[in-house]
Amino acid sequence: MKMKLTSKARSRRAAIRCFLRWLSYAAVLLLFYVMECNPIIPGFCPLLLIPLATSVAMYEGDLAAGVFGVFCGLMLDIANGVTVTGFSALLLLCACPFISLMSRFLIKKTFVSHLILNAAVCVVMALLDLVFLHWVWEGGQSVISFRKVILPAYGGAIFWSIPIYALISFISARFRPKEQQRLAESAQNAEEQENMETD
Repeated sequence: MKMKLTSKARSRRAAIRCFLRWLSYAAVLLLFYVMECNPIIPGFCPLLLIPLATSVAMYEGDLAAGVFGVFCGLMLDIANGVTVTGFSALLLLCACPFISLMSRFLIKKTFVSHLILNAAVCVVMALLDLVFLHWVWEGGQSVISFRKVILPAYGGAIFWSIPIYALISFISARFRPKEQQRLAESAQNAEEQENMETD
């Protein structure tokens, strides 16, 4: 009986931690959306929702990462007002589950790996943005748009990826159930031990 009560209390605590984690992600998403709509520096608005989506993808499962990526993309498109609604959402829907799977099976969760993956996503999105949303309509004038709009916005998304990753890493560590943290740490220790033995 005592065992059942303990496991119920543990699962309740895990559910509360999960809820608080996603609530924190949503609060950061809302804050970045407001900053996107009302830039602090007029004329310069880094696309902070892209590194937010990619950093959450490194810590969550592929389905959750895909859904969160879609929300980030939709909010980005709405805040932008220039892109077709769903353009960024579709790209982040493809990128976020891929990043989630890579961080689970192929790469370590570090700020360097996030910086590289986020930069790759930003470069692909910037190129598609240039081709489909500027070059098609502006032709030769799209070079000006690239220099004055696309490069600062996506460059800012790459620049801010490390602080955003640190924030998401803190939220994930703070509100992840203790059992999952111990499992992740033991898996990482076992992997490091295996690497040392092979060397």
